[in-house]
Amino acid sequence: MPYRLLTSTQIDLVRRSFDSIRRREFAETFYRRFFELAPSARALFPSDLEGQYLTLMNMIAALVGALDKRELFQSMTTYAGLQHARFGAKPAHFRAFGEALLWCLEQHFDSSFTPELRLAWVTLYDAVRKKMISVAARAA
Repeated sequence: MPYRLLTSTQIDLVRRSFDSIRRREFAETFYRRFFELAPSARALFPSDLEGQYLTLMNMIAALVGALDKRELFQSMTTYAGLQHARFGAKPAHFRAFGEALLWCLEQHFDSSFTPELRLAWVTLYDAVRKKMISVAARAA
């Protein structure tokens, strides 16, 4: 049986929902909300966020694509954890990131952001957050 972070149904929900996101608009809204929740994180980013929007959405796309590929998913989250540690990300930033992500998904999908879809995204982000924080802690 292949590795699955999420159930097959959850993987399908996350992938279909991600495919429907208007990427640039989502990223812009996300960073606005993220910096409201974690103002100290703003200093970790360039003043022009245009490239960061693409980086964010590409990383999410890669993680979503690797949901059923354990080694690839683990490798990507390990690398991201090391990178974020180098940039100075703190555990509080990861919490704010998750809150901003869920808020943006709720805004984007409105009433179609069902409890099942929410749980799938929460499960995905919790796994990513935990791995990145543990990797960053070991790197410190």
